Amino acid sequence: MNFIKKSLILLAAATAFSCSDNDADSKAIEKIQSFYSNYLFGTEEANDSVIATYCTKNLAQELSKAYDDEFSDGGGYAVWKFRSSAQDGEDIHEVEQIEPLGNGKYLVHYNDMGNKGTHTISIVQQDGEIFFDKLD
Repeated sequence: MNFIKKSLILLAAATAFSCSDNDADSKAIEKIQSFYSNYLFGTEEANDSVIATYCTKNLAQELSKAYDDEFSDGGGYAVWKFRSSAQDGEDIHEVEQIEPLGNGKYLVHYNDMGNKGTHTISIVQQDGEIFFDKLD
C-alpha cells in the first residue's frame, strides 16, 4: 500500500510538472503568434510600447541599434530580423508552426512572401510575464 501511495504521489507530481510546462509553452506560443500576426505580418506598428511588451530591454536595444545602423533617422526597431530577407514575393505571410525546443526556446516556421524560413526565439519570464530575449 505504501508503494502505491508513493507511486500515485510521484505520478501526480509528474503530471502537474508536465501541465505547467505545457501551460508555459502555450503562453509563449500564443505571444509569438500574436507578435508575428499583428506586427510582422500584420499592419500594426511595433512602436516603443509594443517592443517593451514583447522584448527584454537587451533585445530591444539590439533591435534599436540594428535599425540605427540601417537608417540614419533612427528611432525604430529592426523587427525585420524576425522575418526572411525577402523584399518581394507572393502575398503569403503566415506562421506555419511554432515548435517548443525546451529551455525557453521556440523554433518559428513561417512563410514570408512565399519564402519559407525559421527563427529560434528564446524567451524569459520576468514578473510572471513572457518576453523575447534572443533571436537566432
